[in-house]
Amino acid sequence: MTANDTAVRPERPSSRSPWVRGGAAYVPRKPDPRVRWFLDANEGRPAPSVVAAIGEALAGSASGVRRYPSFGELESAVAAAWGVDPARVVATAGGDDAIGRVVASRLAPGAKILVHEPAFEMFGAYAASRGAATLGLRWLDGEPFPLEATIEATRRRPSIGLATVVSPSNPTGGVVSEAEALAVAAACADGGAAMLFDAAYGEYADEDPSARLISDGSAYVVRSFSKAYGLAGLRIGYVVAPDPGAAAALRSCGMPYPSSGLACAAALAALADRPAMLSSVAAARAERAVMAERLRALGARVAESGANFVLARVRDPAGLAGAMARAGVAVRTYGGRALLADAVRVSCPCDPAGLAAVIEALDGAEEFIR
Repeated sequence: MTANDTAVRPERPSSRSPWVRGGAAYVPRKPDPRVRWFLDANEGRPAPSVVAAIGEALAGSASGVRRYPSFGELESAVAAAWGVDPARVVATAGGDDAIGRVVASRLAPGAKILVHEPAFEMFGAYAASRGAATLGLRWLDGEPFPLEATIEATRRRPSIGLATVVSPSNPTGGVVSEAEALAVAAACADGGAAMLFDAAYGEYADEDPSARLISDGSAYVVRSFSKAYGLAGLRIGYVVAPDPGAAAALRSCGMPYPSSGLACAAALAALADRPAMLSSVAAARAERAVMAERLRALGARVAESGANFVLARVRDPAGLAGAMARAGVAVRTYGGRALLADAVRVSCPCDPAGLAAVIEALDGAEEFIR
């Protein structure tokens, strides 16, 4: 071959599935040495009893570290709390893993998942990884839940394979009533679709349909220990499936050991100390009201939230986030997402000093709010 010859090289097959080419990954926060109060990820605060249980587990025998963990005790404790067969409960690596398993067990290539926009990004990401399409219905902060549109969507052809309802919603904090949730579940049953009810923030709401949906076996109900129980760093959650067969399918769609023995010990301790959890939730609800009131006074548009955060519509989200970071407080912005272009989300710190820091930072950044 001469220098003027052109080598013809065979095309290499793509290293990525055709279903995820061009897909956008969820991007966690980046370290920021200025920040003391990380209020951008809705993380809760663990109870002292849970922290003590973690310390005891770490100080215990090496078998807890050397051996693969068992999740049977945790799944039985969760089942007892909800009054169901333990065979319906599947422990997962947080609520994200639970969502991923439900999507994997219910959606085939070409199927559709129904979400309410703006939605948690992982619903679409998991669906895309299965070759499924996403149908989004608008449900903005301050708007009523689009019940009729949701029910109508379950009747479309080709039909929805999985309908998701998140209450309280992330990132808006909107809440779905029990009657609305049951109506969606009934429509899904009529149309042959499955329903996923994500209640990661259920403890903070005035109304939580989880118990009824679990009792009826009409939905996959996803719960997390990351929020009200403050165990986000340990990655532990669970899903209560409609029946043992559906739960068995979920087990086949994920890792055999989704989390750690340490996470199990912490989750069991958290379930055992319900008063501590309720106290933490009460603190967050009180802080939520204070933050919403101050943001409104500074000129932001703030809808009612049933979660452990407040979503505010402001003049300059990026400017506000930068000013608050300089004051030691991290908040969430949504650059590139049209329905959230003017929004910031502020988590409840569950700490008097943290709340004072938020209020002071907001007061010092009024120029970006009004």
